[in-house]
Amino acid sequence: MVAVAHGLGVWLYALAVVFGVATLLMHLSGVMLAVQFAGMVFLCYLGAGMIRSGWGGSSDAPLISPAENAAGSDSYFRDGFLIVFLNPKIMVFFVAVFSQFLTSSQTLMAQVYAASLAGVIDAVWYALVALLVSSGRVSEWLQRYRNRLDILFGLMLWGVSITIVYGILNAY
Repeated sequence: MVAVAHGLGVWLYALAVVFGVATLLMHLSGVMLAVQFAGMVFLCYLGAGMIRSGWGGSSDAPLISPAENAAGSDSYFRDGFLIVFLNPKIMVFFVAVFSQFLTSSQTLMAQVYAASLAGVIDAVWYALVALLVSSGRVSEWLQRYRNRLDILFGLMLWGVSITIVYGILNAY
């Protein structure tokens, strides 16, 4: 679900570039500031959850309980989408990359296909990564070190949030 939602978010950003919305938003500093701030808050929220889980969790418990899996598919989709949607650097990336390949001489349909291809590639890539980390040996290693990894990645998300705030403060 996270991979599909992430791919959907990438596809929407790619479409925004195709239709020129990204270029417009990059010139509206207030909107970009709001998106950056929302992204920073969301990353802090995710990081706090991971740190709390790492400190309070048991490494003997399954990574995801059957109840969490059944009840959480909506939240997985939401989180996967918000990870992309609240990251304005993805928009900047697509402006930089797509401007090299998309031209006004191409049909709108060709440009939409290019955006769709970006979303599909992203979703497939993240689905493959999910399959890899759920395989036997990798899954066992992740299970063994899960609490430490949760804390480490939670702190890394906080670090990214601090970097975003630092960038915002330096820009103004």
